[in-house]
Formats: sequence, structure tokens, C-alpha cells
Amino acid sequence: MNIDALNRNYSKIGSGLIEKMYSEDFLSLGGRASTDILAREAAITQDSRVLDVGCGLGGGSLHLANTIHCHVMGLDIVQSNVDEATVRAKSRALDHLVSFHQGDATAMPFADGTFDIIISQDAWCHVPDKDRLVADCARVIAPGGTLAFTDWLQIGEMTAAESAAVDGALVAANIATPDSYGGLLGKHGFTISQQYDTSADYQEQYRAIMVRLESMKDDISETYSPRVYGVMQDTNAIIQRAFEEKKLGGGRIIARKT
Repeated sequence: MNIDALNRNYSKIGSGLIEKMYSEDFLSLGGRASTDILAREAAITQDSRVLDVGCGLGGGSLHLANTIHCHVMGLDIVQSNVDEATVRAKSRALDHLVSFHQGDATAMPFADGTFDIIISQDAWCHVPDKDRLVADCARVIAPGGTLAFTDWLQIGEMTAAESAAVDGALVAANIATPDSYGGLLGKHGFTISQQYDTSADYQEQYRAIMVRLESMKDDISETYSPRVYGVMQDTNAIIQRAFEEKKLGGGRIIARKT
């Protein structure tokens, strides 16, 4: 995992700009609507012990605590995201239900079987060793627990140059395929109950994001510089092109620990 690249991209300024492009509290596509779907399909209740792996600014965790009133732990590798999520939890009087911790998703600082449900939204592309990631999820989840996550996925053939460009634009260590996640989940004792191709939704959402970014041109150029806006435009154009060419997509997977 290139921690330096993640810290640069998801610095306080970087995360703030991404949040403005995506939606309040979120550094992932889908926002609260995606969290609601994961919560419903994972059957999260007030009594659930939930872990949000790659929580970013805490959007999913805060939404679950606010709407379902369950206990949620958010884990993120970027300290500034954890700090900001903690401030937001306190400001909304949700810190009795949700807390945030800085840590590595492949070596989580939690005891075996701590959580009933693990969720994640578009974060696992940043983790280079997905085998260790899924293995650690299997360790910290209780028997019979549910794993519910979304992620960016490679759905079409890419050249080495295209793959490198998309990885760079997403600050991704690598991008999984639907089949590769299926293999890893089975290897570590999970049984997939539902698997959805959300590529069309991601493509539509990214078109809206590019329109939103264009509307931010003057503000970003004046606040930071025209160069910063140009970098954002170029980077996100790479992602949109991969969507439009049906090489990059998305998926939602619900699996249960046997």
C-alpha cells in the first residue's frame, strides 16, 4: 500500500474536495443510499456490532449510528480522515455509538470475533493484499456474521498502460474483478448470498460527478489554483473514460461467514 500517495490524495484538503464532488460525509459513490442498501441486505439492527473498513470521513458509520442506533467502529488508514470523522461524530452527538480508529485493514487491531457485521464502501481497491484483507475480515467477524461491501471492479480488458492510469487516478493498489473477490471469500470461509453488478449505476453517478466538478471550476481555481483544477479534471476524466468503455465498473457483494 502506498501510504504516502493515500495521505496526499486524502489529506484534509484532498478529502474535502472529493467530498464536494461526491456527497456530504462520503469519499465513495452512492453515499447514504448505498449505506442503506448495505444495511438492509446485511440486516443491521440496533443490536449489531458493526465494523466499517475504510471508513473515510465516516459517512457510512455516522449514517448507521444516526438511523439505526447501532454501535459502529470505523477503521481507516489515513489519520486525518479518522480525526475529521471523530470531530463529526462529536458534533452530532453520535460519539456514544460510533468511534473511529486509524489502522491497517490487513492487520486490524481488534480481537477475533469482535463484530457481527462488516461493511465497506469503495475502499478495498486501495488495499494491495486483498487476500490478507479478506482473511482479517474473517478473523474479526463472529461466526455467522455478514460481510457487505461495494468496490470499484475491473470488468473489461485493460492494457498495462490503461490499468496503470486507472490505478493512479483512483490511488488504487490494484483493482479486483468480481471473480477474484468470489475466490477470496470462498477461500476464507465466506459464502456469497448476493452479488450485484452496479457498473451502470457507477457510470451514471460519475457522469453527474463530472458535471459537478465542472461547476466547481472557478471556486477551485480561485481557492487553490487553475493547475489544481486541471489535475482534478484530467484525473477524473481517466476514471470516466474507463467507465464509458466498460473496463471499469462496480459491484456489491453480500457474504456470510460459515
